[in-house]
Amino acid sequence: MTKDKVQSISPAKFFSQNRGIAGFDNPARALYTTIREMVENALDACEAIGVFPDVRLRLRRLTADELKEIGIIEHPPKSVVSEKPKDENTSDKNNDESAGSKEEKQIVELPEILEITISDNGKGMPDSKIPVLLGKVLTSTKYRVKQHRGRFGLGLKMAIIYSLQELNTPVEVWSATRSQDFISYYSLKIDIVHNEPIVREHKKISKRKYRDPWGRRLHHGTVIRLITLGDWSRAKAYILEYLRQMAIITPYATFLFEDPNGEKIYYERVSDFIPPPPKESRYHLSGIDAQTLIELMKENKRLTMLDFLRKTFDRIGPKTAKKFLAEIGVSPQTKVKDVLKNDKLITAFVRKAAVFKFTRPDASCLSPIGPELLKKGLKAILKPEFVCALQRKPISLQGHPLVVEVAIAYGGEISPGLKLMRFANRVPLLHRTRSDVAWKALEEINLSRYKITDQDPIVLAVSIVSTKIPFPVTSKDFVDNVDILRNEIKLAFMKILRRLRIYLSKKEKIRKIAERRKIFLKYIRRFASSVSKVLMTDPNFVDIFEAREDVLYAYLVDSVDRSIVREIEGPAEAPNPSSENPTKTEKQQS
Repeated sequence: MTKDKVQSISPAKFFSQNRGIAGFDNPARALYTTIREMVENALDACEAIGVFPDVRLRLRRLTADELKEIGIIEHPPKSVVSEKPKDENTSDKNNDESAGSKEEKQIVELPEILEITISDNGKGMPDSKIPVLLGKVLTSTKYRVKQHRGRFGLGLKMAIIYSLQELNTPVEVWSATRSQDFISYYSLKIDIVHNEPIVREHKKISKRKYRDPWGRRLHHGTVIRLITLGDWSRAKAYILEYLRQMAIITPYATFLFEDPNGEKIYYERVSDFIPPPPKESRYHLSGIDAQTLIELMKENKRLTMLDFLRKTFDRIGPKTAKKFLAEIGVSPQTKVKDVLKNDKLITAFVRKAAVFKFTRPDASCLSPIGPELLKKGLKAILKPEFVCALQRKPISLQGHPLVVEVAIAYGGEISPGLKLMRFANRVPLLHRTRSDVAWKALEEINLSRYKITDQDPIVLAVSIVSTKIPFPVTSKDFVDNVDILRNEIKLAFMKILRRLRIYLSKKEKIRKIAERRKIFLKYIRRFASSVSKVLMTDPNFVDIFEAREDVLYAYLVDSVDRSIVREIEGPAEAPNPSSENPTKTEKQQS
């Protein structure tokens, strides 16, 4: 009887065997995820040094000679024609009748070998750190308590692993920081077994000589070229929608995209304001887990428990620290190293922290997009007739600060049908909409109370920013349905829908008044003519000018218009508390 061999595998090996959990389960999804990770890394790099992002992205099909260079001798077809499977339930008679007819066929699009090139004007990567940053899975600069677009340290590295598995082609990188007088060039792969970078080529290029694929100098920033297997025909809609929504949530950035067919899409920057960058924060005690607590204690063994709580955790003062320690039976002067020896005490510490009433986490470390920028983005891309946005007060979720922003756009060039746009840490979420917490919140709202239906031209946008977004999976497709977050989004939706209801009520009022004006004008001309004839024949009326028909008509029209303006603007200017405050039914719903 053979003994089972105990083995361990590297993170790179694990994710290469389970790439579906990172969004690389098929060529279409892999292409979309690769582009998404590249764009988000580019934006992070630009915002880190406070420059307006200028991101250029190109998808290109390789030529026959380029395919031979990477080992593909025969150019793969773009599509194949396959016979449509026959229906086994059809009768023999029907089969006999259709025997002479042509067989039904369908065109099946095949994955393509594509070159992805992206260029940004961000901070760049230091020469010595490029291999580790791109060639070692679960290595990142984002493993901190801070708001980030990405967090898992997988993104681009997973795209490189996918490319290696399908085509065995290296990734090429050109990068420069402001302090460097040269461009760092690397061609590298990832050793999947040992989770280490394999540098194929490394050289330094003069900044004066280098030009990116768009003919621009690279003073600071990064250019990445990756050859991968992708399905453009199936991924196209998702990629174009992702870039459109990214232009909405990042109105201070410029995007240029070139697709494999040579078509270009350009989103120009519409704002000169960049939100302040997020700040690094400390852990909050209400969301701490046992292993993180042990790790922090090991780093502060020599401190007393009082000093440990005050210096390590967010918003913990001496009074709060002493009160908390008293409830778990620990003296403020007890050394951290002594608590580390007691597993039961650590368990009691964590469980008590979960229910203890601490001050909410400080939300100043977050960087939400803000209502004004959100409105600018929606106006520039969607071109609606009405747009409104608001930001909720910060809340605490599992010990992390969280801010919810919502916006609504109505009419204009928006197509019929209610649509929901979701953003997490300023990143569009396109997949699994009905599993998202925002959709669950929307389902609890009765839209008819706001004089709208799901067939009206409406776009609802919800943006969530936090130091820890509750994603249920590593692919970050949707936000988990957490009660406190769902209720926060629901209240925000209800408030912004009330504002739309006010707008629609006023719009309907103006429409009805316009109809009345049209009827008035129809009869005013006859009335002015009759009055003019009476006055002109009256010997006692001496002001002949005012008796003229055209003067009377103009005076009457002006009187009607002034009356209409007073009717429209007068009541609308007066505050209406009931329009902004929730109704009794809405309070019961929430």
